[in-house]
Amino acid sequence: MCGWRRDRQTEEGRKVRIEKNEKSVEPSLDDTRHLQQLKHNEEEMEGSRGAWSLVALLLWIRPDNVLLQDTHPLGCFNFTNMSGFMYRAVKPVSGTSVTACLDECQSKLMRYAGLANGNECFCNDTLSGTLSDSCTKMCSTDPSQFCGGEGVISVYPTGHGILGAPVSLTQINSQPDSLHITWEPPAEGLSEILEYQVTAIPVYTYSTTDYPRPLTWQFSGNSRKALLTGIQPGTKYNVSVKAMSAKGLGYAQTSEMWTKVGKPEIPATPQLISRTPTTITVQLQSVPPTNGPVTAYQVVVIDETVTVELQPELLDTYAAAQMQELPYYITAQFLPDNFMSTFTVGNGKQYGRYHNAPLKEGIDYHIILGVLSTLNETKSSYSPSVHEQHESSVLDYNTFPRDNVVETQTSIQLAKNRKVILGLSIAIGVFGFLLIVSIVVYIGMRVVVKKYRRSSENQELAIHAQQPNQDTENGYAVGGHFVDEDTPPTDHYRRLKEKMWIIPHQGLNIVGDIGTGKFGDVRKGVVMDKGNQRSVLVQRIEDDTLGGSRKTQMLREFDAHIRIGSHLNVVSIVGLMEEFNVISLAFEYETATLKNHLVESRAVQHYPVYAEKNRRFSTLSESQEPLVGSNVTPLQAIDILVGVTRGMAHLASHGVTHGQLCARNVVIVDGTRPKVTGFGLIHYHNDLYVPEYKRWHAVETLRSKLSSPKSDAWSFGCLMWEVSTLGGTPYADVRTEEVAGRVMRGLRLPQPQYVGDELYQLMLNCWQHDPDERPSFIDLETDLQQLVCDDVSPYLLFSLYPSFQYEQYTPHLEFVE
Repeated sequence: MCGWRRDRQTEEGRKVRIEKNEKSVEPSLDDTRHLQQLKHNEEEMEGSRGAWSLVALLLWIRPDNVLLQDTHPLGCFNFTNMSGFMYRAVKPVSGTSVTACLDECQSKLMRYAGLANGNECFCNDTLSGTLSDSCTKMCSTDPSQFCGGEGVISVYPTGHGILGAPVSLTQINSQPDSLHITWEPPAEGLSEILEYQVTAIPVYTYSTTDYPRPLTWQFSGNSRKALLTGIQPGTKYNVSVKAMSAKGLGYAQTSEMWTKVGKPEIPATPQLISRTPTTITVQLQSVPPTNGPVTAYQVVVIDETVTVELQPELLDTYAAAQMQELPYYITAQFLPDNFMSTFTVGNGKQYGRYHNAPLKEGIDYHIILGVLSTLNETKSSYSPSVHEQHESSVLDYNTFPRDNVVETQTSIQLAKNRKVILGLSIAIGVFGFLLIVSIVVYIGMRVVVKKYRRSSENQELAIHAQQPNQDTENGYAVGGHFVDEDTPPTDHYRRLKEKMWIIPHQGLNIVGDIGTGKFGDVRKGVVMDKGNQRSVLVQRIEDDTLGGSRKTQMLREFDAHIRIGSHLNVVSIVGLMEEFNVISLAFEYETATLKNHLVESRAVQHYPVYAEKNRRFSTLSESQEPLVGSNVTPLQAIDILVGVTRGMAHLASHGVTHGQLCARNVVIVDGTRPKVTGFGLIHYHNDLYVPEYKRWHAVETLRSKLSSPKSDAWSFGCLMWEVSTLGGTPYADVRTEEVAGRVMRGLRLPQPQYVGDELYQLMLNCWQHDPDERPSFIDLETDLQQLVCDDVSPYLLFSLYPSFQYEQYTPHLEFVE
């Protein structure tokens, strides 16, 4: 984080020096009228020759605040001794007046305009030379102004002191939703750089559904690089950087830059139309371009009799898959212009370099559709593989092209054979009856087995309970989240049922998938309780899939959630539902994470009008008083931290260690109240994003993977830094694989300019190398409340200042690559 500039210059701007016999006169550039007046100083300076110099860099865009009226020359110079001024205006009219010459030079993005011999116009970016008093020729179209003379040139500025364009604007990296750029400042000599304004204007995008909008960011005057976030994948932007001074915005440096292509939209699963022993006909559905161009479609065949996870990077032709013994291959690839809504897998044809080989009889195949998006690199998405493809479907031939009728003649012939249909109907009836009988017998056997297993399970748990706890050593939870030095209860499951609400089958409705937990799938559900609906997170646990040790661990974590009970600042368990061998545990479910609140509160990026009006860089409040002009008390930084300490103290008092505390694992309820989540059975991830917690881990956790309440205190120190920096990524300038080593060698998060010493000292207390020297959560709650009560000096200040810059938020560093 850049601090305030210590070398602030005067409001008149940087000064231009005119040297004569080791003496100097330093008029500000704003007060220079024309340098011929300096000849009166020649007697005092013993008549020696003066040299005036000024350096300025190439300009790019003419700012709106450049005025051509009331223009005064910088001086008259000997043209033969001038360095530079090598560009001569092409238009003859440019040499007839100051205004015409200035227009010509500004169109060429030059800093200085010079008129010579009364009819010639020259342009340049630098100026140095010897003063003269021979500029006596008046301009032909404007006698009130000088246009040089014989061998001399009248020099005029084109920008009136505004800053030039930054140089070396370079794109050093890009992601689908961000651009990382660097630049060098414009030439010094005019005025101080207060800040930089960076603008990204979309020039071209492939998306047909979400057209990107222009974006603007502000960075401190000390900045030399910036991360531009929130932009569209696979899009070309015109990026410009301007330097702001007391004179206003300067000239812009621009460059066209592309963001990386993102993953295309996941296509729908192909629908089964018909099948023969060696072919499968499916209906395909195209996808619109969203995060880049759709460059190709792939039809992929998966042999579901082999339980191997699909790895798209290994996909190849049928022949290559046979050689490598892979159970999946690409059977066809075609361009979007040649997209086939109906496709027959196994027809023996060639599609590009892919052979659509006939399918083998007796094998369970799944057909999926892949979408490729290529723009310097290739990203892909594939439809899910579902068992519904095996179900028969009714084919209406009137809805498909006539070409497909030939491929389904076998089905037509079967339809005409009434005897075969009659035989099949009888067979289906007999097998249906046998199936119903089998189901009844199965349910009866399950009831008997279930009673027996409950009895044996209680005996097994009782035996485990009498053994020492092998998962805990020296008060730490090894490979888990919970610390419990007491012996686990002997009858875990009975206690669960006694302490919890048993949700009736019709009272829980599963509405979607969320991710994967430690013991099974995690889904989103809705609980019906006395006519009221409530969203819940559902951890589904298949009892048959858990071995003895995992079952013991799972039941121990069940017990811990029950012991935690209900707390205002902790996500709590709601109830359970049993169905056959699956136990569904329901927890409170909130989607508004603290991380999202913090990043969204970055007012300069998301609410620039609010930021400018209130001179604040966050919509978050530091204190308990409403902001000026607002009747609503916003979310308060210290209140968030106090609420988290209360939730964590509650966990610690019940022997529970979180192990991965961060802003992403805190949710905001009712817009103001924090609740701790992401521990125990409510820790999960989805297939695309697996959280990486190294940046929040204590030194002992990084070294030995051991967690304790004291290591949670370390993580809370990082959480305090996250809140203070409005969602900044800890150690954003350090690669993930280097974090552990550098933290163990003493690296700590820096103190932002707007964080007071008292609050930062609390963070440092949490980052003590010796766990015993770190404060408890009860102590942290007291210390935070004392900060607010003392009110001696600002502990946190979200007011804008000229050199302000947000700490980097780099999402990809917070997830496993």
